[in-house]
Amino acid sequence: MIFNAYYPVLEFFGYWFMRFAFRFYDRGFSFSGKSTKCKTIQGYINIYAGPVYLMHYKYSTILNVCFVTLMYGFGLPVLYPVAIFAFIILYFVEKSMLYYSYRMPPMYDAKMSEMVYRIL
Repeated sequence: MIFNAYYPVLEFFGYWFMRFAFRFYDRGFSFSGKSTKCKTIQGYINIYAGPVYLMHYKYSTILNVCFVTLMYGFGLPVLYPVAIFAFIILYFVEKSMLYYSYRMPPMYDAKMSEMVYRIL
């Protein structure tokens, strides 16, 4: 559970480093933003646009933290503060990633959200 709490931060920095490295390689190992090795516009967009927002991974993280905490929290009460800490970190990391990193999220309908509510 502690790993689930700080994993979003590791994921954020890991993907940030990968994007930086791919962009740096595309520019020919220079810091100038005016050169590129891309031959097509789609190749340029794939490198310089952020990753696609995948909602089902976020829901699986929320469900995992919630179910593990509710399943084992009676015997290990320390899981409740760890779960709160994990939800707070997930909230702030995902909020900042939505603003600064991800592409425009696809238009999801309410079907997935209603299914998660039913599962909870």
